[in-house]
Amino acid sequence: MTQSSKRLVLVVSGKGGVGKTTFSRLLTDVYRENNTKAAIFDADGQIGGLARVYHKAGVAFYDLRQDADRATLLNSIASDADVILHDLPGGSLPEISKIVDGDGESVGGFLAALRENDVRLTLVHVIDNEIESAQSVGQYLDSFGTDSVDHVAVLNMRESRDLKADFPYWFGYEVDGKRRHGKARDRLIAAGGVEITMPAMQAGTRAKINALNLRYSECARHPELTITERSIASQFLRGFRKAVEPAGGFLGL
Repeated sequence: MTQSSKRLVLVVSGKGGVGKTTFSRLLTDVYRENNTKAAIFDADGQIGGLARVYHKAGVAFYDLRQDADRATLLNSIASDADVILHDLPGGSLPEISKIVDGDGESVGGFLAALRENDVRLTLVHVIDNEIESAQSVGQYLDSFGTDSVDHVAVLNMRESRDLKADFPYWFGYEVDGKRRHGKARDRLIAAGGVEITMPAMQAGTRAKINALNLRYSECARHPELTITERSIASQFLRGFRKAVEPAGGFLGL
């Protein structure tokens, strides 16, 4: 892998609701704890959860689906930050291709622009239990390749306890002695991609933190949370810090 002066991190999935914003919120907290010089963007317009939580803390927002806003993604690499993170809405692949290539399909011009500006791209694929999120990884691999792109798969354990059993479309499964699905994972791992998990949090605590628009890093002392809820949030953030370590180089940590 060539050394680049900057890293662009795009949190993606072809499916909505997989946990992209939760991952982006956690990673933003870790960047700030580590004093990483990071520029953070919420690409889901004004309704994006990342912008709501960090609206007073320098997170910029735009709508990738709007013609007038779309170029913000590529223009953001002009930032003097070492890492530029974008939390993208579900199904963003056609929108990325429109920025330079304009056809809604190819991303060659987009990748060329990154190379010309000495920026290394990381795609973070957030995956839940459903087939669409696993299929999305294959679609991004087809479009972006692996020569100048790093890939991180994040398995969201929100509703899971048994890793392989609960992600059948990612790991694959056998029917009549034949393996079905799992090809996207095979390709990602073969290309040097990293696979990590995002820990689960007790649902009631998660709902309360989201309703209060809290950063996970500020939950430990927040007066509207009980001691138990604060402890659950702290454990969640600690678990994320540990889980993300294998992908640290790809995430600018």
